[in-house]
Amino acid sequence: SAALSTPTECCLRHARRPVRLANLRSFYETPRDCSLAATVFVTLRGDKICADPEKRWVKKAKHALGRRK
Repeated sequence: SAALSTPTECCLRHARRPVRLANLRSFYETPRDCSLAATVFVTLRGDKICADPEKRWVKKAKHALGRRK
């Protein structure tokens, strides 16, 4: 069977401001082959927000979302 190719989702830049945790549904990391490493947060409305994985608010949000599951 032919392998399904999925388009690589990369971020071009990081969000400048923190996003409210109440508005977030989930998150995932961008693939390693992206030039910009990023954590992508998915909002309740389905919007995707690229964030700097080294920022403190990003780490806290990931921790909080991980505990929700």
